[in-house]
Amino acid sequence: MLHLTNGESAAGSLRSSGVPGRVIAWQDVLHEGPVPAGLTLEGMSEVRARFLARWDRGSFPAASASFDERDAALRSARHVVLWFEHDLYDQLQLLQILAALSDDPGPAVEMICIDAFPGVTPFYGLGQLTPVQLASLWPNRQPVTAEQLSLGARAWKAFTSSDPGAVPQLLATDLGALPFLGNALRRLLDEYPAAPTGLGRTERQLLQAIARGIGSFAGLFAANAASEDASFMGDTTVESRLEALVHARTPLVTPEPYTLTAAGQRVLAGEADARQLNGIDRWIGGVHFKA
Repeated sequence: MLHLTNGESAAGSLRSSGVPGRVIAWQDVLHEGPVPAGLTLEGMSEVRARFLARWDRGSFPAASASFDERDAALRSARHVVLWFEHDLYDQLQLLQILAALSDDPGPAVEMICIDAFPGVTPFYGLGQLTPVQLASLWPNRQPVTAEQLSLGARAWKAFTSSDPGAVPQLLATDLGALPFLGNALRRLLDEYPAAPTGLGRTERQLLQAIARGIGSFAGLFAANAASEDASFMGDTTVESRLEALVHARTPLVTPEPYTLTAAGQRVLAGEADARQLNGIDRWIGGVHFKA
């Protein structure tokens, strides 16, 4: 039996829970960097390993080996249990796995996917739960249906499409088989750069927090999380967004302690567009924003 979950925090607790089987963390920040269309699971893993090695200052061979182990485990499993939660980080991982499984009718697949846990408030995710709490979810697992596999494959195709209209088109359809997917994808669309600032939602939230006088990384990380209905960004992601604002051709933010530059003030006020000041070269799923 193979258990797949979002990251090592949840995976470590799950390994200690007494639930039988092998546990692997999916370990990919799919809302960051290229996720181009038309690739096999293994082909996508190569793209992602190369990106993550640069983005997280890691080793490509190590990242590639981790992905190879993960993918081989999924390909060979006869019984798969998916442990995920409601936020964007998890829902994108879930889509990738469902899309891969939709091509292989062999494994028995079950799922535990939650947005709350009794007595845990606020609930952010499975990583908060103790081994005993995770074990209590085990009897509530449900078989993954053909409708869920089909929707997962369709949603993954939309997410990896180079057409920025693909996800909005998907959102106009019935997503009831995966009840947390709609909100997650709407949050994804908020990351698309938009007039008048030329920024996505996360950068706007960070500039707004800095404008309120929050100058430390810890403070900005907390403020950004508090701005989310379902927090999904880790510290590496927030750090990368801040670094991009600091080191842009026309910096919008000073190094820590963070303050807005004159250009940052103008962008936040909607008086300048960051894309015109600094250009843009960013992937969101399969969409490559470049100018």
